[in-house]
Amino acid sequence: MSVLTGGFPAFLRLFRVTLRFARRWPPLTLAVLWACLALFLLLPSPVLGQESDLESETDVDYTFGQMMRFHIQASSDEPIEDAALFFNTPQMDTTFVVEFDVEPARQITLTHELPLTQVRFAPFTTVTYWWLVTSGDEEHKVPEQQLVYVDNRLQWQEMSAGEAVVHWAEDESLQIGQTALDVVAEARPRLETIIPTAGTTPLRIYIYPSMADLRTALRLTGRDWVAAEAQPELGVILVTAVNPRTAAYDLGQSIPHEMTHLMLYGATGVGYEDVPRWFEEGLATFFETSPDPNFPLVVEDAIVRQETIPFAELCETFPAGEERARLAYAQSLSLIRYIRAEYGNSALTDLIHAFADGADCHTGPSRVLGVTLDRLNAEWLEREQPLSPAARFWQRNGVWFLLLGGGFALMGLLLLPLRQRPNRGAEEV
Repeated sequence: MSVLTGGFPAFLRLFRVTLRFARRWPPLTLAVLWACLALFLLLPSPVLGQESDLESETDVDYTFGQMMRFHIQASSDEPIEDAALFFNTPQMDTTFVVEFDVEPARQITLTHELPLTQVRFAPFTTVTYWWLVTSGDEEHKVPEQQLVYVDNRLQWQEMSAGEAVVHWAEDESLQIGQTALDVVAEARPRLETIIPTAGTTPLRIYIYPSMADLRTALRLTGRDWVAAEAQPELGVILVTAVNPRTAAYDLGQSIPHEMTHLMLYGATGVGYEDVPRWFEEGLATFFETSPDPNFPLVVEDAIVRQETIPFAELCETFPAGEERARLAYAQSLSLIRYIRAEYGNSALTDLIHAFADGADCHTGPSRVLGVTLDRLNAEWLEREQPLSPAARFWQRNGVWFLLLGGGFALMGLLLLPLRQRPNRGAEEV
């Protein structure tokens, strides 16, 4: 409504003003003025930016690893002319946009089918999506919705304690869930002695009943791994517990290992991508309840054969072959233990701070330990040099030889007075 066409109240205000000055104005002027006011009052008010209302319902469903379907039903008092779908996940660098050709109508129903064989979502990621609908001259953003992309091929049970939520297959025992929570409760304080945290890190753990189920889930989403996986940006851990009898041991290995990845991600932030692979995997293996007892022998054998992997080659990736990958894990664990023994826990914490501050595989050791990565490699190699056969034999059996020698010495001391005692029979004769 314009200023001049302010309705009947405005007309009354102007009428009172004209009465106030009526004696000063000629009758003809007043008549023309009143006629104009009446004309403006009767004119229809112009519409400025009339808004159209939009009502909408959205939904999404999916077949894990195959297809995801986005739906919208929308209605408006103005014809709907355009619509677009937007979606992303924490792993995506950009937001996907799908535009629709819409026949103008006051009611529309749209569906977009997204092949998950082409756009692969990480298992248990969070999908955020929203719609933008244009009706009349107005653009309406339908509020954002979120969907957790759960592997719905399995039915999951759930148990939680503190910030940890454990999920496991419905047909498995409750003991599996409780064991996992116990492992988390025992591991977290150990990790926090080295990894700085701003607070308790929330995490979700999904325990698959078999290795085949986990591998299938990862392959359906374009991934593959041997035993477990962590998605640090989501706080999600995927592990297996195949045999209830060994579940405590298996989860004691896998859960602390993957928790290390999550907590390092939280401690280093944007610097997480620059954390050396040898440091991350070595620290994760160090926190396992019982790291592979054969790892020292693997390192020793590689040193003897002069086939160790330079740590400069383990900054970003590990070897693809199983044997060399195992050696990379064994070396990384050995180097973490060496740094801890020589420089203390604080050095490991300081390295994490350095990586968070922008240091990389080479500058981190120089900044914190005062040695280059190559020099650190050489010092570690010198420290881990295996003993000679004789030295190794003495190291393994020296204590027994000392005890045996000590026993003989003690026996000799006890028998010595008997040898020195005089023969009384001979004296009497």
